[in-house]
Amino acid sequence: MRRMAGFTLLEVLVALAIFALVAASVLSASTRSLQTAARLEDKTLAMWIADNRLTELQLAEVPAADGRAEGELTFGGRRWQWQSEIQQTSEPSMRRVTLWVAAYPERRPRGDLRERALVSLTGFLGTPR
Repeated sequence: MRRMAGFTLLEVLVALAIFALVAASVLSASTRSLQTAARLEDKTLAMWIADNRLTELQLAEVPAADGRAEGELTFGGRRWQWQSEIQQTSEPSMRRVTLWVAAYPERRPRGDLRERALVSLTGFLGTPR
């Protein structure tokens, strides 16, 4: 009697189970990778906004007053919020500026912008003597 060559049903089921585990692992890793890439894109855009705002303050003909300011803008096809705080330093001719940038919330914002901020940037402004 001649036996037929091929896989048994059990062997096929084991192979499918192994394939399903590998596919689930690859899908999970891909999802994490996409989430990380999206988060890095958000942080990069937020840092550009903060850097641009700091540069605007540094190049302003009339120095910005001490205190807080905030605003909204569209950048990279999205809406953003920023907040700045300008403070005196121990050096009379220098002032410290701290900027926070957050994505504009889809719903009513919860908490302070500083708590939701994706990035925070600190720089210094020279004051004319």
